[in-house]
Amino acid sequence: MSGSVRKKTRLRQAVARQESIREEPKKAQWSNQEYTTEEILKQFSLPQIVKCNQDSVRIRSDSPLPINFGNPLVFYDKRTVRKLLAKNIGIDAVSNKYHEINDTIVIPADYEGLFLRLQSRTCKDNTCFRSIEAMAKNNVRAFLNMTKFTAFRIGENVTTNDYTKVDYTPGSVFIVDSVCTGTSRTRKDVVQHSYLKCKDEKDVQILIPFHHPGEFSEVLTNNNRMSVNSEYLIANQKFPMVVRFISSKQKPRLKSFSGLFTLIDSFEESTVIGCVLNPSGFTMFELPVSSPLSFHLALNNQEMNQHPVVKNALKLCEAKNKLYAKDMKYKFKFVHRIGEKYSTVPEEEEDDVPTSALDSARFGVTITYLYI
Repeated sequence: MSGSVRKKTRLRQAVARQESIREEPKKAQWSNQEYTTEEILKQFSLPQIVKCNQDSVRIRSDSPLPINFGNPLVFYDKRTVRKLLAKNIGIDAVSNKYHEINDTIVIPADYEGLFLRLQSRTCKDNTCFRSIEAMAKNNVRAFLNMTKFTAFRIGENVTTNDYTKVDYTPGSVFIVDSVCTGTSRTRKDVVQHSYLKCKDEKDVQILIPFHHPGEFSEVLTNNNRMSVNSEYLIANQKFPMVVRFISSKQKPRLKSFSGLFTLIDSFEESTVIGCVLNPSGFTMFELPVSSPLSFHLALNNQEMNQHPVVKNALKLCEAKNKLYAKDMKYKFKFVHRIGEKYSTVPEEEEDDVPTSALDSARFGVTITYLYI
């Protein structure tokens, strides 16, 4: 082989190696220094690729984190907004009554959904009515049933006594039409009965006997309007208060969802919207700027933006960031350890969360959270 041929061969091999290097996905070069979320926002522009110092994250064995902090993350956007803090309300399988469950929910002021305000302050409030007759006497315009009850559906032919029984589970909403009377004949006499004529959420007309027992909460009105948004609730409402979800542009993302919430408070917060970098599926999250978690930065952030996984994550964030930011979310609490004090926590208390500020200081841990 001549010298010129060998030279050309070596040149082709070198070019092939360079092409191969360019095709290989870039690897992140992580900073030695750690930054809090607040420090990242002050010193760098978003989006940024970061890696959490997961050694400082401690979770309960029966309540794993909903995202994998072992994967790199993208901090995509920052926002500041007021939010409603709420408790999810579920139905007890044994008593078939409402009760607050452990899920804490946040609802942003710009959430694109509507709610009904109930007279009840909590799901165990004693202000609810105990009979249909009591609501009729108090001129209630609309109500929600807290317990199961049976009504009579009015048939299309109003000249006949075509009334079929229909059962309503807790959480249904009814608009009151009027009070009407009817009679029933016994062997000895004709008995007169009073009924509350209503419409259910499907506009079906029903009759409910006055004597029907149960627990019913009045739906409050606002200038003849019943539905209000979260911005109105934040600006005008006193807490606590029970609200009932009515509608939104997108289906609520909550797994356990009865439609009822106890609003506890409202607050303003700055957060970062981000995404977990995982080739098998991306998960978006919202992290408070005040979070004590620390992160390493990708020093080659610009190069990493060309990585296929990062590019797909950025496309997802660009498409869904605004909708995701406005949506209601779970507030997921977990423990963050501070320095070396964490090692003093007894092993038998490994799954326990500190019950007081004193315990947090003694064990060198603090409670933090994120939204999913």
